[in-house]
Amino acid sequence: MNRELEKLISLHDLDVMISDLVNKDISKQEKKLGLSPDVALSQLQKMREELVATIDRRHREMYDRLAKHYGNAVVPVVNRRCSGCFTKLPTAMMSSSSGKDVVTTCPTCGRFIYQCD
Repeated sequence: MNRELEKLISLHDLDVMISDLVNKDISKQEKKLGLSPDVALSQLQKMREELVATIDRRHREMYDRLAKHYGNAVVPVVNRRCSGCFTKLPTAMMSSSSGKDVVTTCPTCGRFIYQCD
């Protein structure tokens, strides 16, 4: 898998975890369990900042726009369909041997897509 795409997937995962910790209900439940969501949140935000600094500016800006619009900017391809908009992807796009070496976007919704192996 393309290293830049791996970074985008990691960024998405961090954003989901941060979003969960910002949720007051989840934060309250974690405190009841004896966990420290405030510390975890600051650590995740620091990790996010460090990761963002390593991502190509063009991809980072596109990620931010997609995340703001859709919520999930990076989605897997499932059964030759973008799991963001469920559009069936072109055969040529799916059979390309170089497809794993480049950052690919869905031709319909524009989200970053990746194939699961």
